[in-house]
Amino acid sequence: MMMLPTYEKQSLSDIVVSYVKNRILSGVLKSGDKLIEADISSALNTSRAPVREAMRILNEQGIVSFSPRRGNQVLEMSPKEVLEVFEIRITLELQILHQLATQHILQEKDFQELHNLTQQMKNGEHQCSKDEDKVFLLNTLDLSFHRYLWTVSESSRRAQILEGLFYQLLIVMNQDIVSLGTFEEKAQEHLRILNALKTNQSPLILEEFMQHMRNYVDATFTGNK
Repeated sequence: MMMLPTYEKQSLSDIVVSYVKNRILSGVLKSGDKLIEADISSALNTSRAPVREAMRILNEQGIVSFSPRRGNQVLEMSPKEVLEVFEIRITLELQILHQLATQHILQEKDFQELHNLTQQMKNGEHQCSKDEDKVFLLNTLDLSFHRYLWTVSESSRRAQILEGLFYQLLIVMNQDIVSLGTFEEKAQEHLRILNALKTNQSPLILEEFMQHMRNYVDATFTGNK
């Protein structure tokens, strides 16, 4: 069964934003896909006003683009732009990881939470029957792992930017689901990052993170040729 975000305490526009992001996490929405206001308002049983506001928010986050001729559509990027987004994400996240290591921010409870996420990744293959649900779960756990590190670092500005970059890259990787990797592969990659974090050795942490990102970069450009 699909893991859906909880909407109860969100405004109507936030519900629409979550709905669109959820469809990106599940691999349904890909680069260039049109976002029709009428279809979204019908699916969520809401008026078009919050849909328009949501499109504005998603546009600011770099996830949706708008043109008078084509309307709202999921972001499209050239290979050069994709590489630039990877480089920006890597730079910002390396800064956070260096901060976590040098300031000894992570505590035992943090390591346990991160370990739980890696275990969920490891067991994720058997929790879903549909491919769409598997993609959603894998991407959600991947985001949760990295978001936890962004949040605990208290680098709120970087965290906000990084989340937008995560979705921008995911949109591109959704063109070829194979580029996302398997549950086992991603569990092991995140576990190596976690084990490096426990050492508080910045070079080792950065090495494991860079390998993790290189795997995504290589798979993205190989799979989307």
